[in-house]
Amino acid sequence: MKIFKFLLIFAITTILFVGCKTEPLEGDDEAPVIEIIAPIDNITFHLENVSLPSNSIEIHARATDNNAVVFGVFTITDANGNLVDADVESNFSDNNKVLDLTGNFSTTTPGVYSINFLFRDANDNNASTTITIECIASETEEEQAINYQLFYSDRQYESIMRVDIYNDATTQETLLSKDVTDGKSLIIFPEYNELLVGSTESGLDVNITSVNLSAGGREIKNVSTSNYIFSALAKNQTKQEVYYFLEGADLNKIGNHRLYKMNADGSNKTMLVQVENATRANAIKKIWVEDSEQPFLIMHDRYALYSYNLESSTDLESSAIFKTDGHEIHDIAVDVSNDIIYMILSYDRGSSRYYTVGTLSLKGLDVNLNFAEIAQNHPVTSQFLPHRMKLDIKNKHVYWFTESDDYKKSILKRASFNDTSVQTIWETTTCLCTGEVEDIRIEDYQINTESIITTN
Repeated sequence: MKIFKFLLIFAITTILFVGCKTEPLEGDDEAPVIEIIAPIDNITFHLENVSLPSNSIEIHARATDNNAVVFGVFTITDANGNLVDADVESNFSDNNKVLDLTGNFSTTTPGVYSINFLFRDANDNNASTTITIECIASETEEEQAINYQLFYSDRQYESIMRVDIYNDATTQETLLSKDVTDGKSLIIFPEYNELLVGSTESGLDVNITSVNLSAGGREIKNVSTSNYIFSALAKNQTKQEVYYFLEGADLNKIGNHRLYKMNADGSNKTMLVQVENATRANAIKKIWVEDSEQPFLIMHDRYALYSYNLESSTDLESSAIFKTDGHEIHDIAVDVSNDIIYMILSYDRGSSRYYTVGTLSLKGLDVNLNFAEIAQNHPVTSQFLPHRMKLDIKNKHVYWFTESDDYKKSILKRASFNDTSVQTIWETTTCLCTGEVEDIRIEDYQINTESIITTN
């Protein structure tokens, strides 16, 4: 990997990044393909002399070519077309087929700015694109308080990201880069400044990673090295115990799933349950644990809910408290004080799919499969099914991801219970979109509306 770092200044000749000499490819008339990773087009940020976390912009563009990218540059211009400066770093891949340009931009002058990207391959085929950003003046920090936060695992870049969402802006920060290949069950604990994520890495290594969000640093616990993939995770902070579910990777060879617990430091790993006759449908998708000295687990697979007593339960099947009649369970949330489990359910009626919020008691009684109807136009905002549906029972919200009609973006949307209005909360700049659940870019995410976390 070849790395070059410069300061972008007004003389444009100082910001040209040129890779090692590569021979042209005969007959090649394909220009490099540009991917803007950050920032989102039309994003807003604040003046650098305002003490807010959104007072600078992270810039990251990637060009890929079938032969070699030999040249790359980005410039930033103000509304009058004048060049302004920014820190820029360039990374060429070892074979020169990929070139990454990264940088950071802040300013003391409000206004609209253009970021102009240009790349060239060995055959002199050029590719260019431009996005706009806006720097806004803020009167007080209080006016620009963070409304809520999005933490997500990005399968495309093997990263964990944090997005702060304001009234009029969003900012994004990378928490883990190239450390999480297939991150699922991402959990945040605002009161402990901790982020916990389980992931399946190359070679079927399964890791559980704890990130200290205030002080920085991470601890990685390897919990499996073969035959299983990660599925679900929960943590009891009171007892400092972690519970996790591993799904058989190849069910023709390993016909079981497993539920484990271990101490938070990785010691005393114990298998609680082995699920025989394993299928993808009976793999646990989410675990909720009561944070107490005598905890119990609430879990769901695709068609059933389980209440697992850690002292007395012996198998998963006997702990089932609810089984659907064709409804698919997408998410659960537990209100212990009111003895209620909330579920997002889907079912097919003719050629259409419908979504509802259902409830039942912690003992599996008082079942109401249509506690709150999710209007049909909520999830189906395009021809694609919703993905990664989440419940926020405190604020009575449902979240989900969908793809844009042009397949270029993953979009986070939100709706209230029994409300027909839909809000677009955030969107990516690129998407792994084919309309299939497995190909969406966001592997898992959590919305933080409680104590706002500020990372170092």
